[in-house]
Parts: sequence; C-alpha cells; structure tokens
Amino acid sequence: MGKKTDLRVLRTKKLIKEALLKLIQEKGFESITIQDIADEALINRATFYLHYQDKYDLLEQVSNTYLQELMDEINPDYHIQNGRVDLDRFQITLKRVFDNIEKNRDFYQVMFGPNGVQEFTVKIEKHIYHKFQQKFHDIVENVESLEIPSDFLLNFISSAYIGVTKWWVKENMHYSTDYMATHLAEVISKGPMYSIWKNVKDNQKPSSSN
Repeated sequence: MGKKTDLRVLRTKKLIKEALLKLIQEKGFESITIQDIADEALINRATFYLHYQDKYDLLEQVSNTYLQELMDEINPDYHIQNGRVDLDRFQITLKRVFDNIEKNRDFYQVMFGPNGVQEFTVKIEKHIYHKFQQKFHDIVENVESLEIPSDFLLNFISSAYIGVTKWWVKENMHYSTDYMATHLAEVISKGPMYSIWKNVKDNQKPSSSN
C-alpha cells in the first residue's frame, strides 16, 4: 500500500511541477494563482496544500532540485590543482554542466525564457560564486595582495558561466555541449581578448588550397 501511495504522490508532484512550468512560460510566475496550478494539474486546491505551503514553496522546491543537480557537476577541486587550472579537466567539468542543462532543457528554457524567474538566475550565480570562492582562497594565500580584488574575479567567472548559459538556452541550444565547454573554458581561463585575437589570426592564415 505504501508503494502505491508513494507512486501516487510522485505522479501528483510531477503534474504540479509541469503545471507550474507551463504557467510560468505562459504568463510569468507572479501572475500565477494556486487555483491556476490546480486547474492545470487537474487536482483540487486541498491536494496542492498537502504537498506545498504556497506557490513560493513550490517554486523553491522545484528549482532547488534542479539547482542541486547542476551544482553537483561543478567541482573546482577536479580541474584546479597545484594552483593551476587544468584546461582539459575544466572542459570536462563544463561539458558535464552543459549536458545537465541539456538534459533538463524544458526547465531551463522556461526559467531563462521571456517570462522566467530572475531570482533563479541570481541564485545560480551566487552558488557558482561560492563554489569557486573557497578554492580561490586555497590558491591565493594572501588575497589582500591582489591588484584586482578577488570579488571582481569571482563575479567575472560566475557571470560568464550564467550569461553564456542563458544565451545558449535562448538560442535553443544550437551549439553542441562539446563546443560550449571547449570555448567557455578558453574564454574563462585565457580571457575574451585572447579568443578574439586567436580567431582573427586563424582567419588570416592562407588556405591550404593556395
């Protein structure tokens, strides 16, 4: 009996989550009511309140599930060793991140879409910031001696992550996860000006047919 009950609960939560995402996409989170969610999920309000306190609790629980899964793919200890970034490993980390987003594309296309939830973007950026913050202090013994403040650098990294990811999602993930991982790793580790210079230089090379 317990197993049947668990499956019923899982199915109900799935319907509620799908209803939430559909409604966010259609009219934005703030415009949604509990009745909207109940009607879309084909449940009654009492059933909704068995699982969630309100729509904010629902959004928090749903988004935290995806966020935790994404953050589990980011492990600075894997690609930052002996004070240096291993570019090959960094690309592997980034590919895992993009693979996870691609797997959950329905969720991210809604959250990063025109009616998406800005607070979710802010939350991801903060989590990425803190992921790298501790490792940064392990690499740089005297943070205060840096000419460029650590907050400056960490905000650049976290903003680059989320900014490029949002762009990729909005472009309907046109580029492969391998492509995204390779080029984002290069831009973050070597800087955007290096990537521009490299592309200009490559385009100026004579073709093999000449």
